Amino acid sequence: MMRLVTVRRRDCVPGGDGRRDVPRRRRRQSAFGLAVFALRVLFTAACVVTMSEDVARERLKPGPGAKPEPVYNVGATVAWIAHAVIVSLDLGRFHWSAEFPLWLHAIGVIVMLASMSLVVWALRHNEYLSARIRIQGERRQRVATTGPYALIRHPNYAGGVLLGLSSGLVFGSWPSIPPLLLWIGLLAYRTPNEERVLFAELAGYREYAQKVRFRFLPGVW
Repeated sequence: MMRLVTVRRRDCVPGGDGRRDVPRRRRRQSAFGLAVFALRVLFTAACVVTMSEDVARERLKPGPGAKPEPVYNVGATVAWIAHAVIVSLDLGRFHWSAEFPLWLHAIGVIVMLASMSLVVWALRHNEYLSARIRIQGERRQRVATTGPYALIRHPNYAGGVLLGLSSGLVFGSWPSIPPLLLWIGLLAYRTPNEERVLFAELAGYREYAQKVRFRFLPGVW
């Protein structure tokens, strides 16, 4: 007895597994990837224009007395490398996030732009914004109280949180988001450690903290 087999048309057509629009999605993700590159170029240019020579020197090569941060340094490096590798695998080979919605891409771009603007704003108002935890006694460091520092105590970290939340959205990659959530957790871990140094060694910081109560987000934390 001859066996009849029903074959669906989409199984006989290349791409008929429901992924015929993958090339279109890949073009869209590539476009947002280019948007990230453009934003990074603009961000770097804005930072270079905004920061003074002293701040640039400190951020590139911090002076003596920096506190060791093995947990944060290793964890942040691993998180960002993992994020970049996962984005590349997702967009280039496996397409785990093929159904990523366009509106989340757009939100990611907006949030990333806000994060970069906040960091540049912080650079504009803090002449002692180092990449390491240390008090710059040789420069007679003072407490920054203007601009975003009048609202929150760590606007540069707040900008970092927004960057961590937005990067995976801009690229349109779901699995690339968890590594940066880990990095955000590391920022939250680093902040109290930094503040212990600021309270102990930076004149006027305790009074400033009593006036500006929140670290990252007004009314929350």
